[in-house]
Amino acid sequence: MNINLTDKALRYFLDTPSTPEELAHDISLCGPTFDKVSKIDGDYLYEIEVITNRIDTASAQGIARDSAAILNQMGIKSKLLHDPYLEKINLYPNLSKTFHFEILDNSLVPRFTAVSLENVGIKDSPKATQSLLTLCGERPINNAVDITNELTLLYGLPGHIFDLDKLATQKLTIRESKNGEEVITLDGQNNKLKGGDLVIEDGAGRLVDLCGVMGGSVAEVDEHTKNILLIFPVYQPSKVRRTSLYLQKRTLASQIYEKQPDTELCLPVLMNAIKLFGERTGSRVSSAVFDSNPTPPKTKEIILDIDWANNLIGIQIPPKTIISILESLGFSTKSKDQNQIICTVPSWRRHDIDIKEDLVEEIARVYGYSKLPPTLPCVNLPPEAKNNLLSTESKIKTLLSSQGFNEVYNNSLISLDLIEKAMLKEASHLKLNNALSKDYEYLRTTLVPSVLQNIKNNQGKTEEPFYLYELSNVYLPTGEKLPRENSMLVIGTTIPFRLTKSYLTLLFEHLSLKKYKFKTSTSSPIYFVEEKTATISSGDSTLGFIGSIKPAILHKLGITSDPIIIELDAQKLVDSISENYIYSPISDFPDVVEQITISSNERVGDIIEKIRSANKLIKDISYLDSFEKNHSFKITFSSPNKNLTQSEVNDIKKTIGALFN
Repeated sequence: MNINLTDKALRYFLDTPSTPEELAHDISLCGPTFDKVSKIDGDYLYEIEVITNRIDTASAQGIARDSAAILNQMGIKSKLLHDPYLEKINLYPNLSKTFHFEILDNSLVPRFTAVSLENVGIKDSPKATQSLLTLCGERPINNAVDITNELTLLYGLPGHIFDLDKLATQKLTIRESKNGEEVITLDGQNNKLKGGDLVIEDGAGRLVDLCGVMGGSVAEVDEHTKNILLIFPVYQPSKVRRTSLYLQKRTLASQIYEKQPDTELCLPVLMNAIKLFGERTGSRVSSAVFDSNPTPPKTKEIILDIDWANNLIGIQIPPKTIISILESLGFSTKSKDQNQIICTVPSWRRHDIDIKEDLVEEIARVYGYSKLPPTLPCVNLPPEAKNNLLSTESKIKTLLSSQGFNEVYNNSLISLDLIEKAMLKEASHLKLNNALSKDYEYLRTTLVPSVLQNIKNNQGKTEEPFYLYELSNVYLPTGEKLPRENSMLVIGTTIPFRLTKSYLTLLFEHLSLKKYKFKTSTSSPIYFVEEKTATISSGDSTLGFIGSIKPAILHKLGITSDPIIIELDAQKLVDSISENYIYSPISDFPDVVEQITISSNERVGDIIEKIRSANKLIKDISYLDSFEKNHSFKITFSSPNKNLTQSEVNDIKKTIGALFN
């Protein structure tokens, strides 16, 4: 997450002699990274990277707290100013008017504070506020709305305001949305909700706020507004994230809420908001403060052993320095014994600091990693275990590329349209809850539809036949949190079946797969034509399939050719490859090569096996062509002990012929 802050906003909370450039450099060494510093309109703009687990630094006061701790350790005297956690709280209990909220599930709203204001005067914000918002990427609207946006930048806690007179009753309900409900947000868009979103409903049943994401237009503050309802809540983070993602409303508020801001900030920020509203709009508080805090978080304490911490860091840091660092970051400490301290975690680090190692990390980074001696680790790294799948995948790519095949890379996500065109079942695919596009909603369970789409996209662009392959993972549902990943190889060509099969045979030979069979398929995937598909097996394992695609699928995809598709399970292929090799010396005597034509109704594969069984002197058999039931082969004869005579070769050919009579 990246935020923009001005130097003036940061120095409201930080007293330091450092220049903006020095400040950015020094803090980046030990704290949040200042990616860029720019001088703009008499101020400096910092572009800061905030890591996800440190949402407390997504604000000027959070950056200032870290900066003061770091700079003091560098010998640069600095001080945190206007600490919100020291703010005096006034709940206005003497005001008789109260505003009621009904929170249907307290677990979804850990903290909710609200107050109503009257006599509000709407006008433009002061120029300094407009400049701050503009530089930080926010659009100035009016003095009321701008106060909540300014406080978000300063304190890291978003707030929202409603025109109180536009709400149907003085009682609001915070609940989860129902599937199909609609809310028009402040950007003018009508949003259809999926259900389970946090919303606020007024007495007339209207949705007036999409909690944590964007306010509703029903109670929008405008130039006629006189009475305001001001809220500073904290919502359940996963609910806000889900809503903002599927509606594609990645507001600053949603990015903060989804990372769990501190619930203890609500009242201090509300007090500052009341003060600013009084100064800038002339308003005054008209109700007691509503504060829902159903389950106040428990105090978290961690025992830290000083010697253990120093041993882990690798140097001896004085105990006084360790305590000083922790207290400057907001931790409170007390001695347990001579060498141990009890550290109380501040509320804004409650979700980040859990174990003693977390404390050591804070001590080391603020003390300065640059002060640690550079020592190479004395360890023996074990050799990496051989990964047969990766090495086999590399061999496959090398062989296919050398034969003129083109490797294609497709997205692991496909559309429902492509699933349906391939006659696959939607239910057998895992669907993303927050897909960015309908074209990329489902995880692939097969590579075949993507390769067919490649053929469709490229047909008509060349007269040459297609030689395509993709070697990638598919994702199969398991019923668990994560799918099972299978490495698959799909080859797609627009050349004849037997020629495509010859490339597959060459691949098997290259991989030293000796025992494999092609047989008529009886259970091929749904996209293959059953009677034009062969099952490829090795022993009891089915490696894959080779065959034609159903014409109905080709028609739906707009493919005018009749491609031949090979689909192989790469892991099963690896498991079938034997690592026990038998090497035969090259014969000192020349081979004899003859062509032979066999007339038979048997399958070509069965014919080849019969020919091979005729004599041990048959070294190699290559399929050439077929016409009706006549099949031509090139046969290589070889003997390791002598030159073969033509008479001996003819005798073997007669033996072969006799097998088919």
